[in-house]
Amino acid sequence: MAFCDRFAALEDKGRATNVIYLDLSKAFDAVPHNILASKLERHGFDGWTTRWIRNWLDGRTQRVAINGSVSKWRPVMSGILQGSVRGPALFNVFVGDMDSGTECTLNKFANDTNLCGAVNKLEGRSAVRRDLDGLERWACANLMKVSKAKCKVLHMGQGNPKHKYRLGREWIETRPEEKDLRMLVDEKPNVDPTMCTCSTESHNCILGCIKRSVSSRSREVILPLYSTLVRPHLESCVQLFSTGKTWSCWSGSRGGP
Repeated sequence: MAFCDRFAALEDKGRATNVIYLDLSKAFDAVPHNILASKLERHGFDGWTTRWIRNWLDGRTQRVAINGSVSKWRPVMSGILQGSVRGPALFNVFVGDMDSGTECTLNKFANDTNLCGAVNKLEGRSAVRRDLDGLERWACANLMKVSKAKCKVLHMGQGNPKHKYRLGREWIETRPEEKDLRMLVDEKPNVDPTMCTCSTESHNCILGCIKRSVSSRSREVILPLYSTLVRPHLESCVQLFSTGKTWSCWSGSRGGP
């Protein structure tokens, strides 16, 4: 919501906006334990808490098995447990300094990151370019890799010069639309009705699964299943569609009546 509010405000002012979607390769698995521990200390965690978290992360080993052959056990020196309660919190601490020194708006939600800046003037385009260079340096300093093939640029607003950007030596691909946290963001503020069709098909698949897997048709059984598996998708991002503005931001699972 904060992201959409940002580019909506810029468009209301008649400013063209470029949004760069960034992708950290294997983000949760690549967090170095030693760097994470040092950041915990800088955030004011006491020594006992830091050691407790280190003990929770360390002492893990892994090996590879292929066709009955196995490798030697190796210690796991990076990564935080996905699906855990602490994992996302620790990752937020790790990426907390990613936007240090940025001139444009950097939106972070777990490992989903995008950079947004007004580009009507040359100074704005230069600021976006400097921020990209800074993010590249941050990734190198923190032993993270940016999946440059998955990074995309979205040009929004009338009169957008559609400037090209690159990370390192590789150019970032330009896209007319991009999915952002289950929501399809389009470069034009028009509603695309095909998104409702695609979303409805997705919901019908879930309903078909329920129909095939559950024999009972009683209200006591079907209503909880529908409320748990279908309705949350239908209501996803509804706050964005009731603001009085018509944006081509449709939830990836929006549909139904």
